This record gives sequence, C-alpha cells and structure tokens, in this order.
Amino acid sequence: MLAALLFMGTAAGMAQKAERGNRPDPSKQTEQMVTELGLNEDQAKQFKAVMEGMRPARSESGERPSREEMEKKRAEADAKIKAILTDEQYQKYQTLRNSPKGKDKRR
Repeated sequence: MLAALLFMGTAAGMAQKAERGNRPDPSKQTEQMVTELGLNEDQAKQFKAVMEGMRPARSESGERPSREEMEKKRAEADAKIKAILTDEQYQKYQTLRNSPKGKDKRR
C-alpha cells in the first residue's frame, strides 16, 4: 500500500512538472515579438526592459501579486510600449498580444 501511495505521488508530481514545462518561455516570446514587429536596436532594448519588468514578482511573503496589481502593471507597461513603438508597430503589437496563438489554452 505504501508503494502504491509513493507511486501515485510521484506520478502526480511528474504530471505537474510536465504541465509547467508546456508554458512558453517569456524571453523567447519577447524575442519573437521583437522580430515580428521589426524593432530597431534601441526599440528592442527598451521593449525587452519593459517586458522584463512585467514578469510577476512575488512579495516577501512568497505570494503572487493581486489581479489589481497585475492589471496596473500591465497598463503601465502598455503605456511605455506605446511610447517606444511607432503607431503601426503598436497596432501590430496589440494584434500579436491578443492572438490566440500566444494565449494559454488551459483557460
């Protein structure tokens, strides 16, 4: 019985690890956006800095930020990105950001 419990616990842990492994790499997504938007070197540097700042940071207690905090952070980042990109690039950015290809399919 103990062996069965250990096996089930191991299988569940492996399933969670595999599930986390399916998440896209944020730095690869950013690089892809830079390429697809046709950003110059200066724009790419600024864009990457903004995207890096959007990654959720855990508080000192280890908790994830609240939905409100994340929405505020996203709005601030969006304003910065809009200032970096041309109007045409920004429109393309919004299209790419909202495309189902980049969305998490589990939601």
